[in-house]
Amino acid sequence: MIAKRILILANSTKHHPKRCVAGRELIDEGGQFRWGGWIRPVSNHDEGALDFDKRSLPGAVDPKPLDVVQVPLSAPESNPLQPENWLIEPEQAWTRESAMGATVLPTLVEQPESLWFDPAQKSDRASVSALERLAKFQSLYLIRPDKFHFQIRSRVWEGYPKKQQRGVFSYRGRHYDFALTDPLIGQKYYPDYPRTEEGDIHPADASRILLCVSLTPPFHGLHYKVIATVFELPA
Repeated sequence: MIAKRILILANSTKHHPKRCVAGRELIDEGGQFRWGGWIRPVSNHDEGALDFDKRSLPGAVDPKPLDVVQVPLSAPESNPLQPENWLIEPEQAWTRESAMGATVLPTLVEQPESLWFDPAQKSDRASVSALERLAKFQSLYLIRPDKFHFQIRSRVWEGYPKKQQRGVFSYRGRHYDFALTDPLIGQKYYPDYPRTEEGDIHPADASRILLCVSLTPPFHGLHYKVIATVFELPA
């Protein structure tokens, strides 16, 4: 077993009530701490999704973004298109050590050239072949968008309209429109969802928004891009 200390940056909805958890490793080097890479603890079923009993903390509490958590892991999953994946030790409990303030987030912001750009696809998806051509591949980023707003809209699924939560933003001159899987931010901006009317919803100050974005496992040959967490920096 390998226990890793992780600053949680995402605990996002995936096949409700299952979740996808991810964050940055915090490495102790003789009392001095430094940031390691991304880690996404995963199960060996349901596309890696985690049931509540496999991710919960003592007291039956869900880890929240900015919690510092010790996570027992067994080994890297060795998934080239989700290289951050580590298999959990399913019988070992997670423990919360502390929490950090949002002021730590700007030090973790990354600046990739694009968000898995695939010219043959819509902005919210990429083919396996396009991803395999990308250098220095990772499937998670914390970014600062140039513009951002929420959008509630409907699509027809199996003959029935279904509401969607989307995040619409610009980054490095490109327009993006991703599914929003953050289970917390809607409680502030559209608490009546899915009864919320369709349309755009603007954050209090878009310049203070950071996004944790992630690639999903493949679905019919495509990896979809999601906003796993919307962070609002303090004023």
